[in-house]
Amino acid sequence: MGEMIPVVPVAALEEGGMIGTRVNGVDVLVCQVEGQYYALSDLCSHARQALSKGRLAGHLVRCPLHGARFDVRSGACMSPPASQPVKTFPVVVEGGKVCISVSADDRPPPPRFSPF
Repeated sequence: MGEMIPVVPVAALEEGGMIGTRVNGVDVLVCQVEGQYYALSDLCSHARQALSKGRLAGHLVRCPLHGARFDVRSGACMSPPASQPVKTFPVVVEGGKVCISVSADDRPPPPRFSPF
């Protein structure tokens, strides 16, 4: 695990809340579910839409464009049209801030579209 970077105050995220931010050139979605904080790529693996503009229901975030869903705990893809997971990042809470470890190497790969 690399350097932990403070990204958002704990007070900025209520239960079931999420916020998009950029860390080291990587778009990151930070959310709180059941008192736990999670960080994952803020780009849908299907069409690179901002997941932070979607909806969070329990541990699942839904892409606003095509409705693909991802588990915020693991980044696992839970429904089509996406088929690839999204990257997750280590999270700790220190000094009232949610801190995550992100490096420039964590930028997501180019999108994959299935053939028509």
